[in-house]
Formats: sequence, structure tokens, C-alpha cells
Amino acid sequence: MGRGRKLESLKDFERALKNKYGIGQGPNYKPWLRIQDVKSKGIRSLIYGRKSQREHHMMSSVESEHFYLAEFSNSVVDIREQFPLLPLNYTQKVAKTLGVDHPKHPQTKEPIIMTTDQLLTINSPQGTKYHAISIKPEADSGDLRVLEKIDIERVCWELLGVKFSYFTGNEVTKVQSSNLQWATSPFRENPISFSCDQINCALSVLSVRQYFIEDLCNQFISLNITSNDDALLLTRFLIADKFIDVDLSTNISESGLIDVKYVAENQGDVRYGASSE
Repeated sequence: MGRGRKLESLKDFERALKNKYGIGQGPNYKPWLRIQDVKSKGIRSLIYGRKSQREHHMMSSVESEHFYLAEFSNSVVDIREQFPLLPLNYTQKVAKTLGVDHPKHPQTKEPIIMTTDQLLTINSPQGTKYHAISIKPEADSGDLRVLEKIDIERVCWELLGVKFSYFTGNEVTKVQSSNLQWATSPFRENPISFSCDQINCALSVLSVRQYFIEDLCNQFISLNITSNDDALLLTRFLIADKFIDVDLSTNISESGLIDVKYVAENQGDVRYGASSE
């Protein structure tokens, strides 16, 4: 992890833009803020994106929660976190129109560049669309200052014709996200892959019903589909790559159960999950 950057003045902002922070897409995007650049009350983490093929900087557990849900949606093709709202005078004008104070640096009192937590790029039948998401813990929902800043963001995006949403998460999304993290984590950096024969053989023994994960793994092993070491990985792979659709509303790793709702007939017949749009 690199050193933290100073973002206190217009000169700092110009330097950041020159160094291409907040610019680009996919693997080439550099978030305006990285976890080493800011102090955060939340649990910060780096998540390697399966779609973007780069590390994503999450400033809180609820940001990570939303990331796993959004990335799993087949329609979401890119996620750009800590996306800057530029130019500075644009957010200043919106704040003035709304009659609220524009965010300032706590020490220098200079206006700062505002960011949106996650900007999704979405493939739709109408073409490429964008969806800006402000992500905050539910406890912050009653904080007037937090709501004022979200309002600035909302108006800025809506004036640009971009859909804007506010995500706080709940117990259901927390469990769903935890399940997706469990299923996908081995297949991020340096992912393990399985052969077409292994995948098709595994699919042939699956049907729409509940399974104890241990029993399913033993079945894969007894049929020589995979080794003892890789049986659980294969189960997670089938979920992560959407060869099977499972109920995500109960904690899979804690219960030791998967409730299969759909099984692809073979490797070429994959039904993707519902959009989180």
C-alpha cells in the first residue's frame, strides 16, 4: 500500500488530476480517494474486482457490502468507487442553490472535491447507463449534515441525467453480501478454474433442492469429479460463476446448507442473477 496523499488545496487537486486520480475506467481507473488517504470510522478494505481486474478501495463495511451485491449483477460491468464530482465550482453552485454549506477541509477550511461512493456502469437494452450510489451506515441516516451532503450529490447527478440512490443496507443485504463474498473470494486474484468436464459432471448430479454442503462435496469426491481438497472450491465456483442459483438470504457458511433454485443444464447454459439496479 502506498503513502497517503494530501488533498487540502486547489494545488493538491490539480496534482491529483494530473496523476489521473478519479479518471479512467475498468482496470485503469484510479479512485480519487484511497484507503490510505483518509481517516475512516468504518472497516476499510481492498477487494480485487473480478470484472475490473483491479483493487477497489472500500472505506466501510457497508461499502464492501454493496460492492459484492453490485458486482454480482450481470448488468453491472464496472464499479468506480470514490468517484469525484468535478469541477469544484459545479458542486459549489449546487450547494449554494440548495442553501447548504459545501464540504470543507477540517484544517485548511478550503472547499474539497466531493466524491460519490460508487458509480456503476450498467449494460442495458437501451445501451450503457450509469447509476451513482451514496453508501452510508444506517446510523448516519439521521445526521442532518450527512443528508445535506447527499442532497448535493443527488442534485449534481440528476442534473447530469444520472440515476442516484442512497444505500444503507439491512440484515438481508448483509447476509446476501456475506454469501457472495464466501462464494467469490477464491476466484479473485489468481483464480482457480475447473474444466468443462468437471463443471458438467457436477451439474449433472445437482437438482433443485437443499443440500448439506458436506454431503454434496462427498458426492463430488466419490464420483471422481474433483479431489478432496477442491470439492468445496468447486461448490463455491458453481455459485460464483452462476452455474447454479442458490438462496442467498440465509448464511451459507454458518448453516452448512445450500438451497439450489436453478441448475444450468451444461456449461453453455448459464442463467445470470437478477440485476441489483
